[in-house]
This record gives sequence, C-alpha cells and structure tokens, in this order.
Amino acid sequence: MRTLKKIQIGIKWLQNFLEICVLYIIIKVKFVILQKIGERETMQNSIQNLDAMPLHYRIAYELRNKLQKGYWKPGDLFPTDKQLMEQYNVSSTTVRRAIYELVQEGWLERKPGKGTFVRNQMVENLRKLTGFFEEIQSKGMVPSAEIIKSEIVTVDNNLLQEIPLLQDFNVSKVYLIKKIHKMNNTPVVYVKSFWPVDIGTEIAKYDLTKQGVYSIVQDELGILLREASQTISAGLADKEEAEALNIAEKAPILVMNRATYSNERLLEVAVNSYRADLYSYKIILSRNDIKKNAGMVLNA
Repeated sequence: MRTLKKIQIGIKWLQNFLEICVLYIIIKVKFVILQKIGERETMQNSIQNLDAMPLHYRIAYELRNKLQKGYWKPGDLFPTDKQLMEQYNVSSTTVRRAIYELVQEGWLERKPGKGTFVRNQMVENLRKLTGFFEEIQSKGMVPSAEIIKSEIVTVDNNLLQEIPLLQDFNVSKVYLIKKIHKMNNTPVVYVKSFWPVDIGTEIAKYDLTKQGVYSIVQDELGILLREASQTISAGLADKEEAEALNIAEKAPILVMNRATYSNERLLEVAVNSYRADLYSYKIILSRNDIKKNAGMVLNA
C-alpha cells in the first residue's frame, strides 16, 4: 500500500515537472518569436527611413557601404556615370549628385579625361588622440613600421635646439624611438618619438614593427593617454628624412610636433614628418563647430 502511494506521488511529481517544462518551452518559443518580430520591425523601420531619403542619398549610401567593405580597392577605376545610371535606372543628375557626395567625403576622386577612382586615403581624426596604426587599420589598410633607432639619448643643447619641446621633460636623458611608418608597405611618415627612460625602455620590449606605440602604452603598460597638443607646419625634407621617406632632398613635407600627456605628466614628445605628396589637410568649417571629417587626408 505504501509502495503504491509512493508510486502515485512520484507520478504526480513527474506530471508537475513535465507541465513546468512544457510551460517553459512555450514561454521560450514566444519570447524568440517576439524577438524576431522586433528585429524585423526595426529593420523595416530602417529601410523605411532610408526610403524616405532623396534618391541620390540612397545611391550614395549603398555605394559608401560597398567602399567601406572593400568592394573596390584604393586606386581602382570606379564605375562610370553611365554604368551607374543603367544599374540604378536613374538620371545623370542623380548619379552626379551621389558621386559628388562621395568625392566630398574623400572616398572618390574625379580625374578629368580619365574617370573616377577610389582614393587611397587616410583621414586622421583631429578630435581624437590616436596613433598611426589605429588610423590606418580603421581604414582597412595595413600599417607597419621599420625601426631605425631605439636607445637612450642625452638631452644636450644641440637636441634642444632641434626640438625645444624636450625641455619640458626637465631631465638629462630620454628614450628615443626613431622609425618609418608605412601604409601597405609604402613609407609615409618619419617618426622621432621621445619618452621618459623608464617608459621607453618598457615600450622597446615589444615588436614595434607590427604594433602601435599608443596601444602598447595603454593596453600592455596600463598607462592612460589623456590628451595631446600638436602643431603642424610646412617644411623641406633634409637628407635623413628624404632617405627615410624615399623622396628627393628638400621635397615639401608636413611636420607635426606633438606633446602627449597622461593627466599632467608629459609622456611623449614626437616630431613626425609626413610626405606632402601623399598628405594634405582638409578642414570643413561650419558656423558652430568643426565637422567630423576634418582631418588629414592621404592623397591618391
């Protein structure tokens, strides 16, 4: 009798357990369905918002997405206006307005008599403190560096005369990292980067040919880089810079002097020499602020 009662209790418990499992499955299925419906509605709303935009904007949006995903490579000949007119079944005016937007944004370049080409460009964000490797990678290109020198140097009068900013370290020795930054294996920047000896010595332990210094300092050494002050001026390449950048001596260059800080401590003084045949500054001004695409543009 007791055995039968135990069996009945066991069956009842099993029934309750199965009912709970079934209820859980039903709730789970309903949740997934509702989630999918929500995702579909969000997607439909996005499509509807895009559909509400002018036709040339929608074409520019689609072409921009393809450019961002690498559908065309830097230097590629872009489809002609006629090809785009046939593809989208629109007028030449609509195509020209879409292409004009992409040219203004720096994605494309019109070359009279030759056609429209994908620009080999790099826009350096003036609002954000970033390094060369970060900027180049964000554009889908391959950064690298060739290390010329990595050593402790004395801050003597000759060096101070060349780089007055070094006096702000208020020390007799600093760590120098001299290197050539390359984009897709093309030399574009000649860098002289000075650090406090203790930090520079730690940085030098890492592979600087494949990793940016700023990412090493923050991610590996745990030092937060808060802000930087920089000035940019025109210059002429000396023999050292010309050899490093593979340009003629006295060729025009852009020289950027930067002082980088962690809180109030000076961490880096850098002198970066950019090839002027590859770099130019494009700054779009408004009455209220500076547009997000203001920055340094690497020419095709």
